[in-house]
Amino acid sequence: MLTPAIPQPPAQFAVMDEPLTAGELWARHDDLEVGAATALGRLLMAFARLDMSLGLCLVWIDGGAQLATLTPKVEQMTFNNRLDMLASVVVEKFVAGTRKRSGYELWIAQTHAIRMLRNELAHGRWGVDPRTNEAVNIIGLPTSPDQREVRHSIEALNNAVAEIQRLTSRLSQLREQWPLD
Repeated sequence: MLTPAIPQPPAQFAVMDEPLTAGELWARHDDLEVGAATALGRLLMAFARLDMSLGLCLVWIDGGAQLATLTPKVEQMTFNNRLDMLASVVVEKFVAGTRKRSGYELWIAQTHAIRMLRNELAHGRWGVDPRTNEAVNIIGLPTSPDQREVRHSIEALNNAVAEIQRLTSRLSQLREQWPLD
């Protein structure tokens, strides 16, 4: 499967030391917002494909022998519950310390990490800071003492997309190399 090239932020996203006019700041703001929205949209789409791949992996356990029963069960699960189910199946199917089990366990750990990032990115308010060329995710209510902001470069968001795509490909490789039969 070919992975599409990840667009890099245009040169106008480079941080400048010189003062900008209000018009230049607004233009940079608009360009940055388009870049952030594009990266976030791609991230959500890539994560949806990862979620579908994980779901299919689970319903086809044992060669699809329980397809009719597992399909509605897996459909109702959260992504986190799907990862937990896969972890249980891996423990059941593969001996501890084997490459098979380690391969799946590493994938599950990496996928949990990207799941947590996706959750953080999907929940919160988004804005951009044209002075620093960063997308800003504000998590929590403005009245909350726990409100926090997390800043991301367009490059970092694109790297997250690439990681999700890598994890999707890796799951396919694991299933081919070591089926859950």
